[in-house]
Amino acid sequence: MQKLTINNLGTVSDCIIEVKDFMVFSGQQASGKSTIAKSIYFFNNLKNVLFSMYQKQMATNSLINAGNLETDFAKEVQRVFTQIFGIGADYKGHGSVRYEYDNGNSVVIYYEPAVERTEISIEFSDAIVNRLSELEQLLDGNQQKNAEKIREFINREIFASEMDVVFIPAGRSMLTVLSSQINYLYSVMDDRIRAMIDYSTRQFIENVLLLKDCFNISYDGILEHTLDVVDYAIDEDRARKAIDMMRIILGGEYRVVNGEERLYSCEGYVKINYASSGQQEVVWILNILFYYLLGKRKTFFIIEEPESHLFPETQKAVVELVSLVKNGSNRALITTHSPYVLGSINNLLYANHISDGSNDDAINEVIPKDLWLDFESLGAYYLENGNPRNITDSEFQDINHDVIDGVSGLLNEDYEKLMDIARKE
Repeated sequence: MQKLTINNLGTVSDCIIEVKDFMVFSGQQASGKSTIAKSIYFFNNLKNVLFSMYQKQMATNSLINAGNLETDFAKEVQRVFTQIFGIGADYKGHGSVRYEYDNGNSVVIYYEPAVERTEISIEFSDAIVNRLSELEQLLDGNQQKNAEKIREFINREIFASEMDVVFIPAGRSMLTVLSSQINYLYSVMDDRIRAMIDYSTRQFIENVLLLKDCFNISYDGILEHTLDVVDYAIDEDRARKAIDMMRIILGGEYRVVNGEERLYSCEGYVKINYASSGQQEVVWILNILFYYLLGKRKTFFIIEEPESHLFPETQKAVVELVSLVKNGSNRALITTHSPYVLGSINNLLYANHISDGSNDDAINEVIPKDLWLDFESLGAYYLENGNPRNITDSEFQDINHDVIDGVSGLLNEDYEKLMDIARKE
């Protein structure tokens, strides 16, 4: 089991969380949801950070000097941590973040204010230090050009996970609003300007720019082409269900034609930057889910505010799509402000909870079985006062309804007060 421990990072003062296959974090603005989501992304992405160091080494034909890999990796970890969390010279906080992987290996980041700067130090567990020494020997030997062997060693021996990890930030509609300009704007930025964009958002932008050209044909065409060319098994039934759900959510289908991003419907098409705000917010959630669903490696999707600008019925459909993809041996983490998202998750949990084998067909008529969520794989938390509060109800095997109904209660209370005033007049 992976475990995250935070002591004073951003608005999160104290946090110990076991990372499960389906995670959801709710709470008011600036309560720490993104801090936890980015922390989980950061530590799950370290395998890619280390592999990128190897790729740069091979591209420049510069071998890492013996005994330096641990030091060089620690510096890179520090750089990425600083860029994700914005910890600069003026950061006044002090604390630590620790992550334990499935094999017991761990990484700890310590930070504290120092004269004119923030002191950041990295601590690898002894097992990681030993594996880094073994990796150095691979890089110095005849395996250095075997990229897949290097990646396999990093993923399995050091971080105990071969899953991709993808972070989908809030505010993603900026990519569609600037659809025709984003490639140019990003290409002319120098490294200093790019570094001003936080690391996780920058990775998302670069991922979208790489994936755009994959969507130059229909969703069905992408699936058929993938089935024809890959040498690994694809869950075709799950992929076709995902396509149907994506079309319902979007009210059409996304496609790139001659470099122009479009949304097609039965009435024709509109350029993506003229589509509704909800369509612009959700389109790259859908595209990324679909693309990685067809991939060889499984993926951990970390999605901020999937409900943004969407009607409640569509929010429900997005949750169901995330669940469909997650149930294909993937993982998912959601941050949300929406009671509709939490309520939709509860329905998927309840469908699984009441199943006894004899009633599966009846339940399946209401909620398809491949959307059901297992309570044991769920982690749900409400962030308040700098701490995550577990909001799962083990008796009913769902998310506590007080959290979902809290806002409705406040609204009803105000309405009753107004009704009392009206009755007195």
